[in-house]
Amino acid sequence: MALWIGDGPVRIGRDEWVLMRDEPRVPAAVVRLIDRGGPDEHYRVVSFDLDPARRRLIGRYTSLEAADRSVLFSPPGPYRQGVYGGPPNGRAAADRG
Repeated sequence: MALWIGDGPVRIGRDEWVLMRDEPRVPAAVVRLIDRGGPDEHYRVVSFDLDPARRRLIGRYTSLEAADRSVLFSPPGPYRQGVYGGPPNGRAAADRG
């Protein structure tokens, strides 16, 4: 079974894709092409939830590539906490001058 993470949007319909990020089995977002070929054509991105009523708009974009870039990966734990538990850039606030 191939992992979808990092491979771009996964097409699930003619005008619909899912974006995979941190969790390889649960989509991070759903992208839908709205008004295909029309003057208002755009890609609508919503966060994924099994309950569609809990999905939230992330944005509207003019390209599938821009829609894909709008959904970020979460940085790994060591990057969020900083190396060895310190600040991410390795410098304390007082050291920045």
